[in-house]
Amino acid sequence: MTATRQEKIRFLLQKHGHLTVSELAGQFGVSEMTIRRDLKRLASMGLVQREHGKAVYPQNPQTRNALFITRLGEAYKEKIAIGKAAVDFVNEGESIILDSGTTTLAIALALTKKCIVVTNSLPVADVLEMRQDITILLTGGEVQRATYSLMGPMTRENLSGFNADKLFLAATGISAEKGLSTTSMAESEVKQAMISSAKEVILVAHSEKLGQLCYHTFTKWENIDIFITDTSADPNLLKKIKQNGVEIILAN
Repeated sequence: MTATRQEKIRFLLQKHGHLTVSELAGQFGVSEMTIRRDLKRLASMGLVQREHGKAVYPQNPQTRNALFITRLGEAYKEKIAIGKAAVDFVNEGESIILDSGTTTLAIALALTKKCIVVTNSLPVADVLEMRQDITILLTGGEVQRATYSLMGPMTRENLSGFNADKLFLAATGISAEKGLSTTSMAESEVKQAMISSAKEVILVAHSEKLGQLCYHTFTKWENIDIFITDTSADPNLLKKIKQNGVEIILAN
């Protein structure tokens, strides 16, 4: 909860520019002392600037990207490696779709090539906004506050108009037998629309997702061309996935 609140503090500061400690305490229903601790931690990472009785959103994009690294979670090193490996598959001038999720966020952090990026992820768009060679297109849709992603009929409809060169896809569950799954029907429908709108589909996921099976499978392995994961992935599961014709890339 603390990490989630700190992340939301950052988004509020981005929206408003600055907020007082008392305003933030009222927003989250916690004490001002709790907010001061949150701000102290964020400031120690260079993610916010503290002034007397308030916090200010930093304008330097280099320091702003640091918060997104913290968003990647405990496995941020592996996800950063996956993101860098994924960027090698992007060619100058291509159009790509970046799914929402922390591993696709790592791709955005590493992406500097001139290209067109279609995404339903607000954090991904935020990371890329200062990169002049990258054209960003948001899908539109209803904001999911838990993930800062866009979902719904508008998202699916808008995706249907794109003909992307590549899709970098995320998944909550990865099963060698059942394929890719998630816990949300809304997410499943958006991911299916993304798959239909791309010539090549590249799955990016941390190894902890392997062997997990959520209640709804949104696609089978026959629709996946490449799977990029980290070196901790179970080799037996990877062998089974490879038998489906999927190229496996291990990001070191």
